[in-house]
Amino acid sequence: MKNKVFVITAAGGNGTAIEILEKPLTRPEYVKRGNELLKRMEPFGAEQAGFLIPKINHFEMAGGEFCGNAARSAALLFSEIQQKQKVSFTMSGYKGMVRGRVKKFSERIYEVECVFENFPIKEKEAKLSNGQKVKIVDLEGIIHVIIEAPFPKEKEVYQNTHKEITKELNLERRSAVGVIWIEKTNNTVKMHPVVWVREVDTFFYETSCGSGAIAVGKVTGICSIIQPTGKEIEVRFTPETVILKSEMEIVHIEK
Repeated sequence: MKNKVFVITAAGGNGTAIEILEKPLTRPEYVKRGNELLKRMEPFGAEQAGFLIPKINHFEMAGGEFCGNAARSAALLFSEIQQKQKVSFTMSGYKGMVRGRVKKFSERIYEVECVFENFPIKEKEAKLSNGQKVKIVDLEGIIHVIIEAPFPKEKEVYQNTHKEITKELNLERRSAVGVIWIEKTNNTVKMHPVVWVREVDTFFYETSCGSGAIAVGKVTGICSIIQPTGKEIEVRFTPETVILKSEMEIVHIEK
């Protein structure tokens, strides 16, 4: 694969900027280079950045966190590099081996499924100081706080609410924290994820979120989670695995 930088969306949003590297970097180098990459790729829809190192079969997020959408973006690129539908690799924020299955529909449109074995999920309930009950879903590489309430669409409001919740629940040292507002209607649920990544200090209302879909699926029992884009991410649970699947698209290639 001659190209070195890609932006890949999941379920129509949450673009991951991925640079292909010859060798691993140090953690400070990942942060610095990731910030530079994200800034350069934001005009093409990137909301996060990561690095693919084919020689060691590894994918590393700039902030060292776990990201479900980025995992499937990495699976897509590994599939193209290896010319295989099924791939496996390691990634930041997850201790196991990611198993990906990729179906190519057209030049840039794919369906990508990732299977995470023995995925660590800890769930508990808490009550905030304002009386609001929340569910906390800890995925180790990222933690999500889920609120069943209307999403406050004003940027200043949801950012301040995120910061207040993160501080109140003592999550400020976590690698990544998501606060997700959900709206349930009959057997459907729509999610609004706001995610902060500590090392790179990025703060996004994400247009879709794979790890957030896992968290929402876990607490609601609903398998198809509607993203802010209006498209769905499918999440399934077995006793041994978590499975994440959606449409993926390469929206930008740096020539």
